[in-house]
Amino acid sequence: MDQVGSPVLEQIRGRTSVAISLKYHHSSRDSPPTTSMQKSPLIILLSLCLSLVGVAQFYNDYELEPHGYFSKEAKDPTTLLMKRVQRGEVLIKEENGKQLVERLLTELNMDKDTQVLVFSKTSLQRREVSYSNPRALYFNESVYLGWMPTGRIEIASFDPELGPIFYFQRKLEDTTSPLLMRTRSCLGCHAGDATNFLPGSLGRSVYPDRSGRSLRSIDDYRRSGHHIPLHDRYGGWFVSGHHGTMRHMGNAIATRENGKITIDREQFANLEKLDRFFATESYPAPGSDIAALLVFDHQVTMHHRLVEAAYRARQSIFDSKLDPKESDVSKLAEGRSTEEFMEGRDKVIDYLLFREETAIPKVSCDPGFRRAFTANRMTDRRKRSLKDLRLDGRIFENRCSYMIYSPTFEHLPPMLKGAIYRRIHEILTVKKPVEGFEHLEKDEKRRILEILHETKTDLPAGWL
Repeated sequence: MDQVGSPVLEQIRGRTSVAISLKYHHSSRDSPPTTSMQKSPLIILLSLCLSLVGVAQFYNDYELEPHGYFSKEAKDPTTLLMKRVQRGEVLIKEENGKQLVERLLTELNMDKDTQVLVFSKTSLQRREVSYSNPRALYFNESVYLGWMPTGRIEIASFDPELGPIFYFQRKLEDTTSPLLMRTRSCLGCHAGDATNFLPGSLGRSVYPDRSGRSLRSIDDYRRSGHHIPLHDRYGGWFVSGHHGTMRHMGNAIATRENGKITIDREQFANLEKLDRFFATESYPAPGSDIAALLVFDHQVTMHHRLVEAAYRARQSIFDSKLDPKESDVSKLAEGRSTEEFMEGRDKVIDYLLFREETAIPKVSCDPGFRRAFTANRMTDRRKRSLKDLRLDGRIFENRCSYMIYSPTFEHLPPMLKGAIYRRIHEILTVKKPVEGFEHLEKDEKRRILEILHETKTDLPAGWL
């Protein structure tokens, strides 16, 4: 009999996730999926196989307990806003388009100057997105909002425990239905193999043609992140701002000749304005700032690793028959439960402390984005924060992610949060640098310890 973690079981595991994903794709797009597996012979067979190896489910079975992605009441910002609208506490009467977007940004505590622009057809609204009509994205630590002129609003709104809840605006000609409806259409891409079959945020770089269609993807990187070489970033995105001699794929159109696909990284480098490409006045903000894109890249993957770690931890605690409030890692069942838990912890810490961050040249930062991004910065007595932008060699002055203050982090299972804190403290305090974290300088580690000590109220005793 194969043991947990064996190659055979891993194959079954992957196929189970695919089967569940396929089940979602073939059910009604606008209604919650059934949890019944009776109509799927493939899933019945896989369930039998799993029972033979003694495994009931995996952490990415997100619709099942202990997760309950569709059954539990969502408490993300957009869900809460729509409930206020339903109760008549908020009246949204703006017409479709730019005015409505700006109103929603205000209601969701977002800022227009976080705008980044993508023209590749990687949205539900493929027909509307193009080189001359890009899709704008706005973000804060809990919400991502997308929109383009002539299109509908799309939102990924993060529930502190469930992860992203996806919303889609009603049809533009519809004036009676609720303005935003929770949709599962997005899960076709946002809960696929690029997110380990969990609901997650995405950002891709592709070789785009003039219509925005992808001629080829950067297949080595399924999701944006601070670890990706800049040379491979921003294909299908607009980029404004200065970045010196560094070259990316932004603003450019790919061509195919004799079966070879190429893209000119030089022609549209270091652009201050984007008005040569589209009518910038049609958008809440005119640019797609390089600094905003660098921060966006980091946040998208940091967000997903936090969500994935939470799902892994909940499943491990559930399988070990422990109280969800249990904080003692040693009580986890030996074997798979402990391994899943620790893998989630380590993936978070690697990214939280910027392991393998790619070096960046000195880049400019739009004043509007700097103001918007740092508006909620948490500072210590010396006015230092984890949101202090460096943008020269690296993104941040202090390489511990500001997402440690996000609702997603704050609501991690207590056992997981405690394990993350303890490992961070170890990495920052041991005399000999921990393998993989040699990039953290002595003074920087001390700054991070002090900033966290003065801005986090739930740290373990003896932090300093």
